[in-house]
Formats: sequence, structure tokens, C-alpha cells
Amino acid sequence: MNPLVIGSPRSGFALLTSVMAELLPMDPPRLDLRQRLIAATVRQLQFSVSRAVEQAFERAGLSDRLIYNANFRTICGGPKWVKPDAPGRACVRKYLGVRGMKDFTLVVSHPAEVLETDSVVHSHSYPRLWTELPRYADFVKLASVRNPIGIVNSSLFSINALTSEYIQRYVPAEDDNDALRQSLALYKFTDLEFFSGIVRHYKAYFEEFLPIAHRYHVMRWEDLIERPEATISAIAAHCGLPVDAEHASQIWSRLDHVNLTGAHKHNLRRGKGIVGDWRNWITNRHLDIIREHGLETTMQRFGYGRIDPLDETSYTPFQRQVADLLVRGEIYRDIPDPDLFGFAFNKSNLESSAFPFKRYPWRTYTQVERSEFTDEGVVMAVWDAAEVAVGELNAILDTVGTGNYGTEDEARRSAAAILDAARPVAKRMPKASEAFAASVTRTIAKAFARHGGDTGIADPDEPPRLVRSIGETNLVAYGGKFIAVPWAAGPLDLTAVPVETIPGARIADSYADLVGQVRSNS
Repeated sequence: MNPLVIGSPRSGFALLTSVMAELLPMDPPRLDLRQRLIAATVRQLQFSVSRAVEQAFERAGLSDRLIYNANFRTICGGPKWVKPDAPGRACVRKYLGVRGMKDFTLVVSHPAEVLETDSVVHSHSYPRLWTELPRYADFVKLASVRNPIGIVNSSLFSINALTSEYIQRYVPAEDDNDALRQSLALYKFTDLEFFSGIVRHYKAYFEEFLPIAHRYHVMRWEDLIERPEATISAIAAHCGLPVDAEHASQIWSRLDHVNLTGAHKHNLRRGKGIVGDWRNWITNRHLDIIREHGLETTMQRFGYGRIDPLDETSYTPFQRQVADLLVRGEIYRDIPDPDLFGFAFNKSNLESSAFPFKRYPWRTYTQVERSEFTDEGVVMAVWDAAEVAVGELNAILDTVGTGNYGTEDEARRSAAAILDAARPVAKRMPKASEAFAASVTRTIAKAFARHGGDTGIADPDEPPRLVRSIGETNLVAYGGKFIAVPWAAGPLDLTAVPVETIPGARIADSYADLVGQVRSNS
């Protein structure tokens, strides 16, 4: 199975992607040798671009103040999309800031195949394009939606990864709470130009999505929150996977209201994720703007009904504060930390034409998309370093992509060309490049020793993955096989312990066969 997940930010997108990642071990993608070598390139050279970016900031004497969340430092780390005017290239947005000097967004582009090195291909952008590209014709396509009012409300309270990194480093732990989120959100609620920019962004997304929604299996966020087992089972059924209520419950227990975004510690708003909670924050003025932009059509299409006015006599204290500021025409700016305020100001998920960001055209591989950074010389130096580093990495990936892997001799000659293309990176990152060279050699040797070469197999370098438990037995996917391991065997490293030496363990070629064996012996 090759899954593709599309959804606007704050629509349950991360949850749906995580559900698919939990289901994927039941039917892992089958990778040919070319795809396995691309995966090896991405694994071993993950930090080839981010290290060049860091070094540019170091040369400027700014490394101690650099705000660069770990989620953005890997090759595919950040929001991703396929470049509409060059669909063979994938774009990834990186967010870079320096304390006291504001921030900018850098977009890098790589061969689109790198998107498939994530377990689930996923994107916030261009829902129509994904359905038209031949490369993704056979992918299982899923999309997340949510009541647009809830999406907008969640967006106003969201803290991006750049801001999360700043909070983790510079805000006292006792001040990292929901009051901080509310303070940041008050600006976004009371600057109606900003609020309208958020709404216009989502309007544009849904205008593209609505005509082609039938090409996706659509999951409503509210259904996942209120009926998780049934919703997960329905997703699995669309993918042709047998997931009963007990299995779905186990999946949900691993995802329910936990942070799913790694080093971005603030993607989850603690105590929230409640269906209909927007009624405690949004005011009627905001509902009018949402209605005026036509999002009521989206609401009705997905079963959310019309936009009814709120009872203003029942406003919460937050709503009353917002309403009072709006009546007086005041924008809330009482945030004493200008860095915190600046990093929290959206540079994406916002129709931003009304805001004075600096914008730059594309170079060959990179673009500084939007900038408020106070020193343009530093921006140019970082951009120069990124352009060179991305070009070096893409030379490797393009060489992998054009290689010939039909026979072992052809594969070895292609490997030599790959390692020759990697020489510039080797000069900058000798240890990583040594590991990369060893990985290329090992991947080719494994392919022809065990699998007959350039054939589609489950990635042998993927670690063991728990699929589910049945009674007191864990069912694990590993190396294209399915293994049942009794709890009584204790903690085990399946990469080091042969299955046949584990008392009571069973192995099968398919998940269904293994389930049948376990149930018949339980």
C-alpha cells in the first residue's frame, strides 16, 4: 500500500497521517532498488543542507541565537508539496529565525521521490494536483476535513514550530501555559485584516478541494474524536485492511491527545481538541467574516450545517474581551516579548498580500519565500549556502534516479556514479558520507544476495513495528514478514534475535495468516 494524505492545517491532518502510519505495517510499500537507494540517501545525508545553513549563521556570529527547530533540519522536515510548474520536484518549507532579528521562510526543492521516504506521503497543498499526476495514480488517497470555523479557531491558537523552539529555550516553564496561547491569539482575533487573511487561505484551499473531494476517502476530524474506533475501521476498510474495533481502539490509544510532531512540542493544545470548542472563543464578528468568504458552503457539504449566530449574553470572558476590543477598534498588542510575538505571526497558512514581507524569486533549487529578517546580508548568505547544499544533494539524488539496476554489475557501476556525485558533500561531511557509501554498498549487496536485485520488497532497513496485540501476544511487522511474539518472551530486539529461538513465536508471510494462527491457538 502506498498512502497519500491531504488536508489543510488544523483539520485533523496530523492525526489522519498518524492513523495511516499505524496501519501501514499491515501492508508495507514494496520498494525497488532505486527507491531503497533514495531512502538510504535521505537517511544517511539527512542533515547535509541544515548543516550548511547552520554554518552560514555561525559565520555571521549568530549561532547562539539561531532558532531552527529540529523538525526542519531533516531533508523532508517541514510542510511539503509538489511544485505545480515542475511536478518532478518536491518543495519543503523551512522556518529560520534569530533572537532579536526576526525570521524568514526558506523553501528547498528536491526530486519528488524524496516524499516517499516518509512512511506516508502527506501535504497541505494542491489537493487537485495530486489526483492528476501519474506518479500517484495508484496511491490510496485520503483527506482530512473539519468544520471550517473550528479550523480557523484552532489556527488562531496554534503555535508554530519556530515559536515552539523559542518558547522551549527562552520562556520560563511556569509561563508556558494556555494563558500564553490566549495572549498570542488575542492579537490574531482582534486584527481583522490578519483574521481575514487566515480565512482567505482556507477559502482558497476548499475551493480547490470541494470539486475533487470524491477522489479521496474523506475523514472528518470530529468523527475521529467522537467515534474513533468506527472511524479508524472505516479508514482501514477503504485501504483494504481488516481492522476490528479492538485493533482500532489500540491504535487510538497511541494517538489520542498526544503530541505527534516530535520536536515541535506545542502542536497539541493541552486540554483542548474538543468538538465545538470554537464556540467559547470565536465571536459573531468573526462568524460574519467566515460567512462572507463563502465557507458556509464547505460546512454544508461536509455535514456541519449553517453558520448560526452565537448568544452574546453567554460569551466567555475571552469572547467578551475580544468583542470589547473590536467595538473600540483596538488591536491587542500587549505582548512584552517582541521576539515571541514576531515568531508567532504566521508566514504560511495566511493569504499575506496585505503584509509587508520581503519576497524573492526562485533560484534553481531554493527560494526565500517571505522575510522580516532585519539583516538582508545574512539572509543572502544563508540562501547562498542552502542553494549550494541543495544542489549538491540533488546531484546525488538525480544520479540515483537515473541509475541502471537491472543486473548486479549495472547496479555497482551506478553506485560508483552515485558516490562520485557525492564527493562535494563528502568534503563537508566526511563521516556522514562514509556511512552513506557503506549504506549504498550494503543495500546493493542485500538486494542481489537475497531478493534477486531490482524487485519490489518491503524496505529491509525499516525497524520492527508493532501492529497490534491479541490477548498476550504482540503482532509485529518486520522485514516483509509478520511475527507473533508472546509477552512471556519479555523485551526483545528482533533485529538481533532469530525468531526461531523465541519460545512460542510464530512467523507468517501475511498479516491475515498470522492473525489466524494466533486466534486458533488462543
